[in-house]
Amino acid sequence: MSRLTSAAAAFAELAEVNDYFLVGTGPVDGHWQPVQQLYTDAGLLDGVIARVRRRIDADERRTAASIFFLGFAARLWSISVGAVVGHHLLPDLAPEQLLFREVDGAIELHMERPTGRAGENLADMLADLVLDSHLTPLATALQPVSREVLRGNAASALLGAARAYDLHHGSGLAWQLARRLCADERLSGTVRFTKTSYRRTGCCLYYRARNGGLCGDCALTHVPGTVGRKDAS
Repeated sequence: MSRLTSAAAAFAELAEVNDYFLVGTGPVDGHWQPVQQLYTDAGLLDGVIARVRRRIDADERRTAASIFFLGFAARLWSISVGAVVGHHLLPDLAPEQLLFREVDGAIELHMERPTGRAGENLADMLADLVLDSHLTPLATALQPVSREVLRGNAASALLGAARAYDLHHGSGLAWQLARRLCADERLSGTVRFTKTSYRRTGCCLYYRARNGGLCGDCALTHVPGTVGRKDAS
């Protein structure tokens, strides 16, 4: 099986987990753009954030920017962690080749000619791929949103992707990889682990959306100004 065929086959199988693991393959029409443009075109990114803001009914841009980053990170981690754990394949998600389209703040991803690097020891390259090539430049483009909020989002998205993969496949391999990656200095200090669970050391700000709440891994125990915990669905 060629690298091109194996990457496409891996993506097709990953799409069975949930929508965050979905990345299209093959020829596309003119409505797709390289994700690199999200990191370099301020006007394009501002338009996306504005539509996320309307969708979640948030008063503040920083809330919408954080939620967009969280969802985008979840998609990147899902397809890359899934490919590494399930197929020993690190997909080539170069920002100029990974395509996106967006409707009302919701992102879809696509690779016209998906390829990947096969191997057994891909964890460090995986971290560099997602963090250095994508999430760091996106975080810079989203300034002045707190970098600590976005670092926490990156770790939370990674752990959520690992849990979803393992739940679907009945293994703990993705979780083991995610725990290892959370020790990376680019993510360290953003999550506190117990024997059976974990909690962020910060908050993604979703509670500040009009119909928002607290995520299950939030550092907060209740929405500020309220009594008792209010989890997001």
